[in-house]
Amino acid sequence: MFSQPPRRRLAPWGLAASSLAATLCALCVSANASAEKPSKVGGRGADTAVRQPQAGAWSDAYPAIRKDLEAGKPLVIHVTVPLCSNAQINCGASWAGQPGRLSTNLYWGAIFGARRIFDGKRSGWERVEVTNQDDVYLERVVYRRFVSAKNWNLARCERKAALADCRVEQLVVLQAVHGSKIDRAVDDLWKNATEGARVSFEDPSLPEGKRKRSEAVHVAGYAGHNRLMDGKRLPRPSPAEVLKRKRPARPAFVLACYSDRYFTDSLESAGSSNLVSTQTLMAPEGYLIDAVAKGLGDNASDDELTERAIRTYAKWQRISIGQARRTFRAAKK
Repeated sequence: MFSQPPRRRLAPWGLAASSLAATLCALCVSANASAEKPSKVGGRGADTAVRQPQAGAWSDAYPAIRKDLEAGKPLVIHVTVPLCSNAQINCGASWAGQPGRLSTNLYWGAIFGARRIFDGKRSGWERVEVTNQDDVYLERVVYRRFVSAKNWNLARCERKAALADCRVEQLVVLQAVHGSKIDRAVDDLWKNATEGARVSFEDPSLPEGKRKRSEAVHVAGYAGHNRLMDGKRLPRPSPAEVLKRKRPARPAFVLACYSDRYFTDSLESAGSSNLVSTQTLMAPEGYLIDAVAKGLGDNASDDELTERAIRTYAKWQRISIGQARRTFRAAKK
């Protein structure tokens, strides 16, 4: 059970109003490196309307994922969450930045943390398994929901008497990594996105003796401090190296400051992609993971995935849509 940290007051900050997490904790500026300033885009009241997404689903570019769902397999999203560390950035309070303390860490057990959001009574997620691991991988939690298959256009659903009877199981695996081991977290994102991965867990909804499951990861996510701003680098594999890989790359999303600038080119060079990325300082909190994960489960378009992140960020940060839009990179055409 998580202890309840003090509720943070949402207050204005600079050009974009921000929660205490964004102002004090999640600006992703390390003690050893200062962030580059984003360029100004429009005025304070500019671009406040929500844009309509374009047609086409994010999964259209990944037929192997659709093939798995056609076979009745679940859509699996793995999200690596390195805990906030006051040794790297200002997490806002001593309790919020203890890199090994799950219950109050800004990115995990605090009020806007990943596990706190997914554990919420109205989150729409069912907790399947909690695993306490080791000194690096502190905790892993598997969540599930079932979504209508209507947006997936699966041939297996055509055999159903009604489309409403056909559903897709969606699993989200949240992996908490000790904040001092953040480099390992970045490496895990890279490996999951470019080489693929599997997750094994026990499903209590299945009969005893048949509860062990092993499922392929379809989307790799990351939510936390941008360690690349401190000097860490991602590999840039050659085309020949990419072709030699036994498993195809998977799409990714990176919720961290300036993630488009630091992650996208490397991911794309390895055959992956950055479905939702940022272009300013930001707070990589649990409600954004939830919004992106649900958009993926609903098979939204690339534009709509970003729009969901924008609307969610505006709501929780109490800023305008236009201000929130400047935080996220528009989907690539």
